[in-house]
Parts: sequence; C-alpha cells; structure tokens
Amino acid sequence: MKRITTAAVAVALPLMIAGCTPSASEDSSGGADASSVPSATAADQLLPPTTVAPADLEGTDARVILGTSLVLAVADGSEGEWTGTTADVAIAEFSPGGPSEGAVFRPGFIVREVGTTDATVTGPDGRTIAFTITVVPY
Repeated sequence: MKRITTAAVAVALPLMIAGCTPSASEDSSGGADASSVPSATAADQLLPPTTVAPADLEGTDARVILGTSLVLAVADGSEGEWTGTTADVAIAEFSPGGPSEGAVFRPGFIVREVGTTDATVTGPDGRTIAFTITVVPY
C-alpha cells in the first residue's frame, strides 16, 4: 500500500517543475519561448490533504477532493496503531501510518475516484469509528 506524505510531494514537486521549466538563457532556436509555456491554473496547483481527528469523523460524511487524501490527525507515537477499512476500495482505500525509511507517516485514506463509500477506523484503544467518505471532483 502507498503511504500518505505531503512532505515528499512538497519537496519533489518544485524539483519536477524546475526540471521542466526553460531557463532564461534558452533562446528560441533551442528552447521554448514564453508563448509556448502554459500558464499555471488552479487545477495545476497541488491541493493539501483533508486532515481530521478520528473522533470528529463519527457518523459524519467526510468530503474529500479527488486527487487529495484524508489524513487522520492522531497522537504522536500512535500512527502505526490505527487500522481502517472502506466498503469500496475503488473509491477510497485505507493507508496505514507509522515509521518508514526515517519518516513517520499519519494513517489515512487514499481517494481513487468520485463516489461514496462507508469507512471505519479503529484506534489503539479498540474503539471503531464509522463514517462515510464522499470523493468529489475538483
């Protein structure tokens, strides 16, 4: 399963964009001119994940924008002790948290397509919280 990390995306995205942007020293014979470089739109911007405390999810409908994720704001040190499920993994899938490769990841849900699915999370105390995830288009 993939881990949710906004830090890696925040670091990698500017590097990817910088590698694709023509430098000021490129001329029209060997590089792109200003008229051929598309301008950034709102759809091109990286959206932050929806972050919520598990207790705030009980019985709610968590609306998450397609292309983002639902991250659980859990106590430090408990990240790997949370589990979760969804009724339809085609819409959203639980991503466990915990330490990995020198970083600590929060548990959460990766959204995959527009739709609605029932979901649960279970904390280290054994309490299960039921809610709905509705994935909406940008």
